[in-house]
Amino acid sequence: MSKENTTFYVILGLLTHQDMTGYDIKKRIDTAISNFWDAGYGQIYPALKLLEKDGFVKKGLGEKSKGPNRIIYSITESGRNELMKWLSTPGEKEYVKYEILLKLFFGGLLTKAENAKRIMEFRERNKKNLDMVGLYKQSLSKVLKEDEDHYYYFLTVLFGEHIYKAYIEWADEAVAILKNL
Repeated sequence: MSKENTTFYVILGLLTHQDMTGYDIKKRIDTAISNFWDAGYGQIYPALKLLEKDGFVKKGLGEKSKGPNRIIYSITESGRNELMKWLSTPGEKEYVKYEILLKLFFGGLLTKAENAKRIMEFRERNKKNLDMVGLYKQSLSKVLKEDEDHYYYFLTVLFGEHIYKAYIEWADEAVAILKNL
């Protein structure tokens, strides 16, 4: 492959489930994996072009709806092999960026109330995320035995549940500390 780009592997993985348009790929990313991986159209379409150039996907025309023909992408055998090779390699270090922590690091320049407000906003965002992950967990629990892939989806949801709970616990503790300053 031209260059290590995780978006390539996200696309290849999604195409193992079904053939899709670039738009469908973006929708699937947004609904299925955006809690732990995100990609925009500006990454997806160039990646599809490179994947096609490298022979890892092929494109065809989909059913015509309103407007121009839809371009449908499907994974090739060499694309499956490339995905399997990537899946078999050890994971890299997880890179995480928390703007809230960066801003709190310099929080002494603001008031305690401003910092507490920021933390509570973080808490509320993550409470919503926890609620959403809870719905995913509940839905997946009902269909786990229908497809082995559901167990792997469930593991990502379980990870999210633990992370969001930890964020909320941290926020509660951080606000309590600020109140006692």
